[in-house]
Amino acid sequence: MTSLELITIKELGKLELSEPDEQSIWKSTPSIMVDTSVALRSLVDTLMSLEKSSGSIYMDLEGVKLSRLGSISLIQILVPSSEQAFILDVHTLGKTAFDTLGSEGKSLKDALESDSIKKYLFDVRNDSDALFALFGVRLAGAVDIQLLELASRTGDKHVVCGLAKCIEQERALPLRALEQWQSTKKEVVKMFDPKLGGSYEVFNARPLPQVLIEYCVGDVEFLPLLSTIYQSRLDSPWLERVRIETEKRLEESRSPSYQPHGKQKSLGPKKWRYPPKEGKKSGSTATVKTSSFKKAPKSFVTAATSAPKEEEKPTAIIAVSVPTKGKKPIAAVGGAAPKTKGKSTAGVGGSASKKKGRPTAAPTPKKGGKSTETAATPASEKGKKPIAAIAAHVSKKEKKSTAVIVASATSSVPAQLASQEGFIRPTVSEVYVFELSSY
Repeated sequence: MTSLELITIKELGKLELSEPDEQSIWKSTPSIMVDTSVALRSLVDTLMSLEKSSGSIYMDLEGVKLSRLGSISLIQILVPSSEQAFILDVHTLGKTAFDTLGSEGKSLKDALESDSIKKYLFDVRNDSDALFALFGVRLAGAVDIQLLELASRTGDKHVVCGLAKCIEQERALPLRALEQWQSTKKEVVKMFDPKLGGSYEVFNARPLPQVLIEYCVGDVEFLPLLSTIYQSRLDSPWLERVRIETEKRLEESRSPSYQPHGKQKSLGPKKWRYPPKEGKKSGSTATVKTSSFKKAPKSFVTAATSAPKEEEKPTAIIAVSVPTKGKKPIAAVGGAAPKTKGKSTAGVGGSASKKKGRPTAAPTPKKGGKSTETAATPASEKGKKPIAAIAAHVSKKEKKSTAVIVASATSSVPAQLASQEGFIRPTVSEVYVFELSSY
């Protein structure tokens, strides 16, 4: 019997067990300052090796008014496969930071523009803006972690979150590591935030103070954890939406009209803020048929229906104009599409009774008065009745022609119309348009 087996449950209860030190669980990522051509070529080779394996990196930029209106001071690049963070000194290297070639004849610009290297950034817009406007780099293969968070969030998606809030609200870090990150963040913000008496020029100080190095590393070392958390909450359709919106942000940042600063940047994508309700269809249009004319008068018929919303009634708006020569179009119709139980209502240019679902004819013309024409509704199956009929007046005195509209909405398709493919559409009333002769 081993010594382990000799330990009884009672003896185990007497042992003093303690949790491991939280600080020992989280180790800060080691960093390398890249401010020479030798170190730069080594970084480029490390990045281009990821192109063959479709590897990933995590990035962030610092600068003075970081955008097309300012400058880039530093680029932090975390390479998980090497477990290192590289701090590229763009302020010192200038344009050579992007043009210097590695051993395979590729540059940092090539790496950043490669779709094969996935690049995770938190709010890609100003970073992309600065890279493109100042150094001609078209960032590609990017994933915006800010959009990942918004997509994974349940409920309201109107306003995006900042990096600090994301790190704090997930509570995925050991307490001591989180407290250290927050302390460093607070100290450095005082150094660069003009509102607090600081200046972004601190990122151009050389040698770079240790607290700024820790701050730069802290802005990228938690990105892998956040992106993993958010992606685990998303299905494939939402991940695709994030990809599409990230591409839109990249295109927007390179457009001449892009505004690097403003309240509009705090808003999520419009389609996410106002998503379609469940059950809403992408859209449908009513089919309209016109009768044959002996002469070919100019006619214009339009019909549009709105897609039905959840628990709401679809609506139809129909505008019809059948002018005769030299006459003005005089008919316009608006009606409601089927309500519950297949009923529809309409009230334009005549009477349409809803009593027992039967339409009523327009008044019989009186001598010297206005004449009225009523179009017949399509015959329906036994027990199925058309619900609405619309009649328009034709004035003898003014001798204007008009259109007669007939709409039917039955709970099933009439047998005699069932063969007319392309004409019958579900949830949309059939619409017929006829021309009436002038008196």
